[in-house]
Amino acid sequence: MTRDNSVSRVDTIGDFIDPKLRPFIKLPESPSEKPHLIGSKCSSCGEYFFPRRAICPNCLKDEMPEDVLLGNKGKLYTYCIVKAAPLGFNAPYAIGYVDLPEGLRIFSPLAECDKEKLKINMDLELIVDKIREDEAGQAVYGYKFKPVSL
Repeated sequence: MTRDNSVSRVDTIGDFIDPKLRPFIKLPESPSEKPHLIGSKCSSCGEYFFPRRAICPNCLKDEMPEDVLLGNKGKLYTYCIVKAAPLGFNAPYAIGYVDLPEGLRIFSPLAECDKEKLKINMDLELIVDKIREDEAGQAVYGYKFKPVSL
């Protein structure tokens, strides 16, 4: 099941983002903006990273790579459907690797879990949506990618 990322939820959704993911997500500040992942870019060699790095593992320069907003669109590299979920997650759900325009390949939950609708190399966009439920049954939000056509 896929839900739309309602921008009207942005003003309250920040309180429900998984604390471990909060440093990596920039929520939109207005309805016309989209969420972004926060990565880093080495000022010496130009390599991008997600999550952020304290030092560039590519050129090993001492300078801390600068924080950058990564593109919120990508292409599906591969995926799988998870049918046995850990505690707090509802199965089935899909996870996959998404190629970003910066040359990064990141691991992410996917908003669509119907394998008939998921296609390798399809266009995806970043959303902030429910990922799981905590011990109290409260929704915990994080980033996902959804097919652009949905």
